[in-house]
Amino acid sequence: MLLSQTASLIPQGDIEMLIIDNDHAHATISLFGGHILSFIPKHDGVQRLWLSKNAQLDGKHPIRGGIPICWPWFGPHKTQSELGSHGYVRIQDWHVTDCNEKDGNTIVCLKPTTTKGQGFDGQTHLSLIITVGREICIQLLTENIGDQPFTYTGALHSYFHVDDIDKCRLNGLTGQYEDKLQAYKRLDSPTPYSICGETDRVHLVTPRALTIECNGHATHIQSRGHDSIVVWNPWAEKSHKMQDMEDDGYRKMLCVETAVTQNETVLPGHKHMLEQVIS
Repeated sequence: MLLSQTASLIPQGDIEMLIIDNDHAHATISLFGGHILSFIPKHDGVQRLWLSKNAQLDGKHPIRGGIPICWPWFGPHKTQSELGSHGYVRIQDWHVTDCNEKDGNTIVCLKPTTTKGQGFDGQTHLSLIITVGREICIQLLTENIGDQPFTYTGALHSYFHVDDIDKCRLNGLTGQYEDKLQAYKRLDSPTPYSICGETDRVHLVTPRALTIECNGHATHIQSRGHDSIVVWNPWAEKSHKMQDMEDDGYRKMLCVETAVTQNETVLPGHKHMLEQVIS
């Protein structure tokens, strides 16, 4: 189904895909999970995102790779351990509520079927606004429509494609981080910032701009509305144990996540926007 001159909906197995193809870029978005799977700017033809070859595109399981939407909590639930990690909207069907074109960009707005679920009591409207052009801008907008404040955590859990993790450098992160693999021990950020083993780090900093460099190519990441940057790579042993990830997949990806990990309070009638721009 054609939504505009540059956007169309195409069934792919059990999932409906939103395909955007304009003068600047090509992007693929799964309506299951509101999940961006691919972004390729046409000025260089380089894929910015990594998607597992073993990703389960069955409309039931979370998708490994791309940009999962973690909401209304990030990681395990703080009080109900039986609930799944990263919230529930990443396993919901989303719907296109608006699609238009401006200045050569394609702008779409998606909303999940519901924002209500076990483990979260807030009354909300949740919107995902995606602008595709020479860069891709992802904005996750949480609006409090109730009469009581609520808190949430979440993330744009982006998996970036790299040619070789051994040759990858992450620029722009300094200071200390909490190492989730060492009981949240605080450690200094490495210089240069390279990945040489399993990595799961919460940087409680808010840099606006980061860059992933690998084999002469740079992916630029800008963030707003976050309180943390999370850096993750499962490395070899954990990759082998993941059904939805190929054994050597860790060598081609690096997660750099624009995140809220410290509880964002949204007052009645107010909104909070989490934004990531990739170029």
